[in-house]
Amino acid sequence: MLCAVQAAVVAAPSRTAGPRGRGWIGIAVPATLLAIGVAVLDRASWGPHALALLGSFATPVLAAGGGLLGGRRRWWLWPPAAGGLWLLAWRGHGLWAEAAAVALVAGACLAIAAAAALVAPAWSLQLGLVALAALDVVLVWGTPQVEPASKALHGVTLPTAAGATIPKLQDVTFGSATMGWLDLLAPALLGVAVARKAKLRAAVVTGVAAGAWGLLLFVTSTVPATVPTLAGLVAARAPWRRQ
Repeated sequence: MLCAVQAAVVAAPSRTAGPRGRGWIGIAVPATLLAIGVAVLDRASWGPHALALLGSFATPVLAAGGGLLGGRRRWWLWPPAAGGLWLLAWRGHGLWAEAAAVALVAGACLAIAAAAALVAPAWSLQLGLVALAALDVVLVWGTPQVEPASKALHGVTLPTAAGATIPKLQDVTFGSATMGWLDLLAPALLGVAVARKAKLRAAVVTGVAAGAWGLLLFVTSTVPATVPTLAGLVAARAPWRRQ
């Protein structure tokens, strides 16, 4: 299911990054965010709880602003939609609540990617995706910190309000599958970094690659889930001619 969400995030209508802007932002920021997040979770005892609380309240705000940042005509529909999803994630149960939480995080990631497209050129966002995936591989498979940090973040107990726990939006969970924020932010960045005519192709290839990549979970407990976006990037940049 979450592999399909990654593909949908790539294909979602969004602002497209132009050829000009601050190139260092697209290259450095995604990988830096990953490194900082892991460091906070691993080094600070308060890190998981603080990030979980931040996710619960910052996520709907970002998702609400996605329409405006993305330059959509009906941007005013996004705030009530984000509010409704947050209420469903808070008061709902089972897969309905989980689906609402996934939609909120995806919407927030689309908003962040749209903001990045305003200031960073497409080429730098593409290089940033490569750097993010490479760092993700190194951290997940080359260091012992990531898996315990992810489990600590996922297991945070949040406060209750009106008899229900506030939504857990520090990661995305659907059924038995769990992904981190950057696993959806990477597809969102891919969606703004490629040409509009190549978005659908990039989305399909990302979804298929994510499903195949997920088979590695049979032999390892966690995988760097940003990597399939590289397949989508290659597909978007490859020449395509009708036979």
